[in-house]
Amino acid sequence: MNTSMIHIVDDDEAVRSALHLLLRSLGMRAQAFESAQEFLDALPGGAPDCLLLDLNMPEMNGAELQETLAARASRIPVIVISARPDSPLAARALAAGARTVLEKPLREQDLIDAVQGALAA
Repeated sequence: MNTSMIHIVDDDEAVRSALHLLLRSLGMRAQAFESAQEFLDALPGGAPDCLLLDLNMPEMNGAELQETLAARASRIPVIVISARPDSPLAARALAAGARTVLEKPLREQDLIDAVQGALAA
């Protein structure tokens, strides 16, 4: 069984739930957060092995969270998910160190490949 911990940050409950269920079905541990701030508040308790991050969220968007993590010299591999992968927010997240941007709706195999690649790096 894979003991990797994947954190999911997405304000859409249906997306959070679907990603959580998919990762657990692959034998991974997963924890979901509905906001960037909720994730940051939980971070001192232990960094995940990988972060799935939505871009378009209220208050702090995904690019801002990625920039915050980069400013803290975080080494958490981040996979950004967005309905608009060509947006300026996606470019900001990539510039701040995100590994890749996956387009919503997500193809299950693309997500699996991205997570496995992030964990292997």
